Amino acid sequence: MVLLKVYLEFFKIGAFTFGGGQAMIPILQRELVTNLHWITIKDFLHFVSIAEITPGPISVNMATFIGYRIHGVIGAIVSTAGVASPSFILILLIATAMKKLQTHPMYRAFMAGIKPVIIALLISTVYIIASRGFHNNILPYIFSVIAFIVLVKFKLNASLLLLIMGAVGIFLL
Repeated sequence: MVLLKVYLEFFKIGAFTFGGGQAMIPILQRELVTNLHWITIKDFLHFVSIAEITPGPISVNMATFIGYRIHGVIGAIVSTAGVASPSFILILLIATAMKKLQTHPMYRAFMAGIKPVIIALLISTVYIIASRGFHNNILPYIFSVIAFIVLVKFKLNASLLLLIMGAVGIFLL
C-alpha cells in the first residue's frame, strides 16, 4: 500500500507539472517536504544539487533519489515510474495526432496560457534554492550571477558551465 501511495503521489506530480524538471522542484518541495513530511528540506536541497549534476532529466533523478530515501531500491523504481508515466502516456496520445494538434487554436491558446506559469515556477525554484541553500556565504550568490551572465551572454554549454562552476566551488567553498 505504501508503494502505491508513492507511485500515485509521483504520478500526480508528473501529471500536473509543465515546463520540465526545474518547474517540478517547487511542487516536489511542497508535497514531499511540507505536506507529506517524507523527507527533510535539507535532504531535499541535497537531492536538487545531486539531480542537477547527474546525467538525465532532473525530474527523473529527483524522483529516483527521493523514492530511494523513502523506500529503498523498490521505492526508487516505483517513484521513477510514477513521475515518468504521465509523460509517457501523454506522448503516446499526442504522437497520434501531432500534425492536427499543432495548428489547432485551442492548443496554441493553451501553450500561450501556461508560459507565464512555467516562468513563475522556475523563478520559484531559484528562490527556494537561494533562500534555503546558501547561508552566511555570499560566494554562491556571486557564482549564480556569473553563471547566469555566462549562459545568457556567451551561450556557453550548460554542461560545461556546471563542470567549471563545480570545480570553482570545490576550490573556493
